[in-house]
Amino acid sequence: MNPLDTLRQRFLEIRLDTDVSDMFDFGADLLEQDSAEALAFHYTLLHDTGMDSELYDWLCRKFGERGDEAEDHLLAQFDHEPDPAMQATVLQLLGGFKYRKGRRLRETAALARAALASPHDELRCKGLWVIGWLGGTTDIAKVAPLLAHDAVAANRRWAASTLMQIVFNRRSAAPKALEPLRQALDTETDPAVLGGILVAVQEIAGKKFGLSSSSHEPPSEEKLQAALAKARRMFARAAAA
Repeated sequence: MNPLDTLRQRFLEIRLDTDVSDMFDFGADLLEQDSAEALAFHYTLLHDTGMDSELYDWLCRKFGERGDEAEDHLLAQFDHEPDPAMQATVLQLLGGFKYRKGRRLRETAALARAALASPHDELRCKGLWVIGWLGGTTDIAKVAPLLAHDAVAANRRWAASTLMQIVFNRRSAAPKALEPLRQALDTETDPAVLGGILVAVQEIAGKKFGLSSSSHEPPSEEKLQAALAKARRMFARAAAA
């Protein structure tokens, strides 16, 4: 039995119920196979979204460790993927190459910008993530419509986070990012999204509105309204100045 057949058999044994040591060993042995066939096999595994979620995340991380060849492979596969959910996964993996000295980040950023206009919710979501990692000031105008109008509340919240991340990477973008956030405060009704918008405003402006930037839970109504009042006062003072 050749090494890939052995790995395929091992994967079937652990895909639904694996412990950490089996997962680590499988990932290490998978990376030892560095042929084009092994790269394609590893990519095929990522289509199996029914496996244990921890194992799936691990295999995604291991794919990124394959370096330039993995980045090239993902870019080549993106347009040929018929499943938007898999395209979203590929886009997220490509964005992660920012932290692996990726050579083709401009191409990845272009895919993310196109994804913002996708009819598929998850692809728009991952487009926002990647724009947060790779985007710049000019992307604020592309993110703002999703903040204001995306039909999925979670994506509106991600849009606020994306604007915040753009500013973290480019402080000079703060004024442009704050304007769509200010407008969204007047129209957003979902408490979780409103909380995300207020956190973004708080962090970009360097203010203390009493909200946690690391919490995944929406703030209480009392905290939300107090933060909203502080944000509105801040914007009113800036307009009057």
